[in-house]
Amino acid sequence: MQHLRLELHFILDTAFHTTGNRWRWGADKALAMAPDDTYVIPATTLKGTLRDRAEMLLRTWGQDVCSGPTPNTMCSEPDRLCPVCQVFGNPRFPSPLCFQDGRFEPDVVAQIRSGISISRQRHAALPRRLFFVETTSPGPLEAIAICEGYFPNRESALLGCALVILAAQWMPAVGGGRTRGLGWIEKIKVEVTLNSEPVPQQQLETLWREWSGGHNVAED
Repeated sequence: MQHLRLELHFILDTAFHTTGNRWRWGADKALAMAPDDTYVIPATTLKGTLRDRAEMLLRTWGQDVCSGPTPNTMCSEPDRLCPVCQVFGNPRFPSPLCFQDGRFEPDVVAQIRSGISISRQRHAALPRRLFFVETTSPGPLEAIAICEGYFPNRESALLGCALVILAAQWMPAVGGGRTRGLGWIEKIKVEVTLNSEPVPQQQLETLWREWSGGHNVAED
């Protein structure tokens, strides 16, 4: 078995929000928190955003990938999984990677922002649609998230490594409220080890070039 570990270092330009399963007085949508009462980027949010970006990129380059998140449109045969399902899994097959919540460093404080729904037809505020959202403090913010897991061989581990890094580098924002300027990413740096050793960049570039039809994705 091959142990793959990826550490994602985020720098967010703007405040972050993703709605958590909790209630806060004065906020219609409260931030997600970890059991230790710290604000986090939930692992599910991170994994879903990376998967969505990976699907989009590979499909743009003409690769055969399924369409999530509806189970009926995702890979159903274990020996014919698309690259995205091999790495991120689907409702029928678990992912070999385990994602952890992204932790802000240093810890952040929260604030309440007001907003109002806009009519797309009239381009005017809708009556009685004022709402309040809990967000982190304004950016720049730094966060670290870790995902790791075991792959059956080196080839599948390299595929997982290349796909996660590719998706991360093309991820413009994370979380909710992007149209209101929340969660926009300035930079993501990914540190990766395979069996506790660095992964040669050339091996990843070979996969990226193969997926993109010969384009030098590393420089783009």
